[in-house]
Amino acid sequence: MSDIFQSAALSEYQKSASQIATGKDSLVALKKSYERYDNLIAKAINDSTTKPACKAGCAFCCHYKVEARAHEMLLIRDYMGKTFTAEKIETVLAEAKANAAIIRSITPEQHLTTNLKCALLQDNQCSIYPVRPFRCRNFHSTDANACEQSHNDPHNMEIATGMIEDVAIYADAHTQGFEAAAEQTGRDARIYDFNTALIEVFTEPNALKRYKTGKKTFPNAIEVI
Repeated sequence: MSDIFQSAALSEYQKSASQIATGKDSLVALKKSYERYDNLIAKAINDSTTKPACKAGCAFCCHYKVEARAHEMLLIRDYMGKTFTAEKIETVLAEAKANAAIIRSITPEQHLTTNLKCALLQDNQCSIYPVRPFRCRNFHSTDANACEQSHNDPHNMEIATGMIEDVAIYADAHTQGFEAAAEQTGRDARIYDFNTALIEVFTEPNALKRYKTGKKTFPNAIEVI
């Protein structure tokens, strides 16, 4: 484990643990963690001679298998409730349900090689970009052509889309730092399939209570083991 990984992970763990312990709402701590993440990654990219090929409108990665923690899904629900119309939420959930039906009919391994458009991808833009999960934030590529090739041939796991090493290290370290801080509180630390959790975050009336007490926040969502 590299020194920069340990340093970044420890720094985020200490800041998040303090904010979660003293705050009434862990979702506020998550939003602050996202802000620190964005600043950290922006600096890492600025310091790198290699730059990501990612840009607005390039959304090949938004068809990949995504997993998320309960606190991330709860923050997404909060964001959607404040910025989406009721009709728009229903449209998103309908698409998530269509995706979920496919996901439940295939194995996790098959899911890795199956393109499914994210229900929150609209006009090739992420409609919840400020609160997108760590898994989405952590992905970047240095080769847009390779991303397109991977999208067009999802069964070919040998296609390398490229990454900036320090950016990947900082991203993973920061993510693990926050998750370690959240886990020590006794809240639900399970990992969920994004589509099935997205449906249930809107349909499970006791989701927040279940999360805070460490129970499975989304009883019917697919839990990633």
